Amino acid sequence: MKKIRYSVEGMSCASCVAHVERAAGRVLGRENVTVSLLTNTLTVTVPDDAREDKLFGSLSRAIKAAGYSIKRIDEAGPPETKTGQRGLYWSAALTALLMYVSMGSMIGLPVPEVFEQPLIFAAVQLALTVPVLIINFHFFRDSFAALARLAPNMDSLIALGSGAALVFGLYAVIVIAYGSATGDHELVHTHSHDLYFESAAAILTLVTLGKTLEGRAKDRAAGAVRKLAGMMPERALVERDGVEVTVPVSDIAVGDIVIVREGDTIPVDGRIVSGSGSVNESALTGESLPVEKGEGERVSAVTVLVGGYLKIEAERVGRETSLYRIIGLLEEAAASRAPIARLADKVSAVFVPVVIGIAAVTAAGWLLAGAGAGQALRSAVSVLVISCPCALGLATPIAIMVGTGRGAELGILIKSAEALEKLHSVKYFFTDKTGTLTEGRPEVTDIIPFGTTEEEVLRWAYAAEALSSHPLAGAICREAENRIIERPDAGDYQAARGKGISVNTVLGRVYVGKPGYLAENGLADIGGEVAARVEELESKGKTAVCVALGNKTIGVIGIADRLRDDSAEAVSELKARGIKTIMLTGDNERTAAAIAGMCGIEEYYAGLMPEDKERIIRERSKLGITAMAGDGINDSPALAAADVGIAVGAGTEVAIDCADVVLSENSLCDAVTAISLSSATMRNIRENLFWAFIYNTICIPVAAGALYPAFGISLSPMIAAASMSFSSLCVVLNSLRLRRMKIYTRKNKPAKPGRKRRK
Repeated sequence: MKKIRYSVEGMSCASCVAHVERAAGRVLGRENVTVSLLTNTLTVTVPDDAREDKLFGSLSRAIKAAGYSIKRIDEAGPPETKTGQRGLYWSAALTALLMYVSMGSMIGLPVPEVFEQPLIFAAVQLALTVPVLIINFHFFRDSFAALARLAPNMDSLIALGSGAALVFGLYAVIVIAYGSATGDHELVHTHSHDLYFESAAAILTLVTLGKTLEGRAKDRAAGAVRKLAGMMPERALVERDGVEVTVPVSDIAVGDIVIVREGDTIPVDGRIVSGSGSVNESALTGESLPVEKGEGERVSAVTVLVGGYLKIEAERVGRETSLYRIIGLLEEAAASRAPIARLADKVSAVFVPVVIGIAAVTAAGWLLAGAGAGQALRSAVSVLVISCPCALGLATPIAIMVGTGRGAELGILIKSAEALEKLHSVKYFFTDKTGTLTEGRPEVTDIIPFGTTEEEVLRWAYAAEALSSHPLAGAICREAENRIIERPDAGDYQAARGKGISVNTVLGRVYVGKPGYLAENGLADIGGEVAARVEELESKGKTAVCVALGNKTIGVIGIADRLRDDSAEAVSELKARGIKTIMLTGDNERTAAAIAGMCGIEEYYAGLMPEDKERIIRERSKLGITAMAGDGINDSPALAAADVGIAVGAGTEVAIDCADVVLSENSLCDAVTAISLSSATMRNIRENLFWAFIYNTICIPVAAGALYPAFGISLSPMIAAASMSFSSLCVVLNSLRLRRMKIYTRKNKPAKPGRKRRK
């Protein structure tokens, strides 16, 4: 089986996704179809021998019948982001001017005297409204087409409300013109208050603003893929017929012998046939310490040879390498991530026909009751205007806007509305070890002297390691420099790869390395207390480096990647919220167990490759919402596979591009803050939706005339529009409360971090 992706045009909400899935499912079966609103793509699973041209034709016809269109990925043009933004700017400017003209005199603002003439007043408003309608005409084109197919969506509500306000406004203009021509001043005065052009324009502008804010993060996956692909070197050294030649990486074939020198990036996946060296695999595993590789062992593309010389037989090249497997996982995760299902989208299929039906029944009821056509039309339009989903459309984007702004003030970049909505429901919080829970670079943690001082142990280790480029050597040198220790002269540097080094000094030969290396060089005292201290350090997940001077072991140095100061606190806070923390690392079992124990993490997985992390998260996603925190390129598939990807700010650009949330201060406590902020925002959204729905539930019957028989109350479209504006104002003011709401931060820890959710 193989997967084929197509670009889908015309999708705007979750109900659109359902329509496209249903249409494609008729061709291939629903189980073979995945539609992503995030990337606007359709992914289909078909047999390897499927004819792609025939498949594309069948899918294209089915999806076109549903009101959408598809293109092959290589034929799809870039998103028209700048064009859309220019349209929004013009809409906002014209709408603001329209609001000034229509309502300026009501709130005491100076307006030209010419606007006191009703026909000019109406004509200017119409002239300002028409460009907004033209800019946002796609709402009407797509929405009324959806209504015609009996498949309404959120845009159908927008178009219906704006269209109702527009139609009644046009009716009022005609009546004003007639009254002016006939001298019927009472008729003119009455309908001068029935202009609702500002409602028609404001609805379109505000909803477009919300869609723009929510859609900015859709293209980041493509940028991340480009950066990953850019890590592959352009040229490589290959041995052919006994001659070394430099060729483009794309020309390397399976079976070629690739020569890699110190500092070079390995261009293929393959097996070492000659040589040895230290390979930095951080691009794939995220671990900062290089791994010693020798003859017969395998290496992967985009890893770096930090020391040594290798001849590698190419086994996987080009798009078959580990790098491109990671890219494939990233693309697949981005394409298959389920879009959020907004409550407004879910009710739109019922709400729209119900409102239309109520408006029709209202008009018929007034006519049957003997009222004139004007009263019947006035009441029917009042129903449509008052049910306009302005508050419903604002409920989510305004709260999201305020919530993400609050996050930015706290150093938390939340890159999508989907992430903010999902964070509060996280059940499993996955985290990388190196650079996320830990600082990300090895440091000296222990110096254990035998019959001397810590400074002397460090001094002689410094003498040897100053001549080495190994990361562990860097940790020892930094510690010696921090303690202002003078380095003794040394020479005759010798290294045994993967074991240790030795140098000559004025007091004899210095050996620095593993216990076995010292024993091989005649150090008889490597057992006993030395072995016990080495075992003690290693049991804590630290690397033990023995130091010998002459024929005596003088000390053991413990080196480890330090735990961040607040990692344990973050895990504790997550646990208090009923969230299970799970560590995923490419490091060894012993180190993983030690770090997990220090943080209070009960579940962890060690020795993982990027695809392993991605697989574990996908499996756990079946049981609940997942979040993944990481900082390395190796974390990018896992970040994309999780429902919410979280990158620490010091991480790689690729990890940050793949993530939905970026923590600028590199603290997992800020992830807890993001979850707390998400909970507050979602609570605010639910309140907004509640008031928006209650408003419609109460006001629609009143607009239809339910109170007229008993109380003589008939709601005019003007009052309906005022009520609609008031409901929107309530939603905005409620959302602004998020700016002052108290949430968890490292500097502000509530006594009760939140009610623990039921499992």
